[in-house]
Amino acid sequence: MRTTGDRVSMLDKGLAVIEAIADAQQPVKINELATVLGIPRTTVYRLIEPLEAYGYLRRNESTREYYLWLKLLQLGEKVRNSLEIRRLAYPFMVKLRDEVGFAVHLVVRDGNEAVYVEKVESNRPVRLFTQIGRRVPLHVTACPRVLLAYCSDEEIRQYVSATKMVKYTLNTVADPETLWARIREIRASGYSIAYGELEPETAAIALPVYGDRGEVAASLSVAGPEAQFRAEDLDSIVRSVGNCAERISQELGYERK
Repeated sequence: MRTTGDRVSMLDKGLAVIEAIADAQQPVKINELATVLGIPRTTVYRLIEPLEAYGYLRRNESTREYYLWLKLLQLGEKVRNSLEIRRLAYPFMVKLRDEVGFAVHLVVRDGNEAVYVEKVESNRPVRLFTQIGRRVPLHVTACPRVLLAYCSDEEIRQYVSATKMVKYTLNTVADPETLWARIREIRASGYSIAYGELEPETAAIALPVYGDRGEVAASLSVAGPEAQFRAEDLDSIVRSVGNCAERISQELGYERK
């Protein structure tokens, strides 16, 4: 059985292959890669096989040379979009924090997970522990669930069938029937609300952020201690988050029809 150390070593070498081809700035043969990397040709071939299968590399069949392929371009586009949306959203997130007093989160989808890409801390004494870069399944709590709700029904069914719905707290939505009910609520109201699903005694309200093609590019939420989300204030909080999400959407080029 291959150990964790072996897997890390293979990953290191696989990344070295990608970097060597990138540095060459032209298609490269296996023997050239072996020379540059100082490893046997057979090892290079074993490294290249999965990279080619997953679309990171492609081979010119006539010359047997390898070059970088579209998967890397797609990943680069995701990174660029993530950085761009953070830059555009941040000043609006600060204004929202100052308006409502809660922590503000910006979340984007990456496969079957939501990734927290930006955060503005609350200016209140009690704060939430949420790290930028944290990953959460799409069905859990308000901000990720917005991203899931605006997927197609078929995408949601695929997600449910592929995902082990773990409960983080007693309140975590962890069964398909409840999840579909929450999704219908989000689609009807335009926003998501969750109580204590990721951390006990917390609450969050989230709305979608749209990109220039009308797609949901991210979700925006405010979060804080559950006791501070009073029923009489919820409509006002939803309006504030919605106004902020709309401003960010406009910055991304979205035009409401």
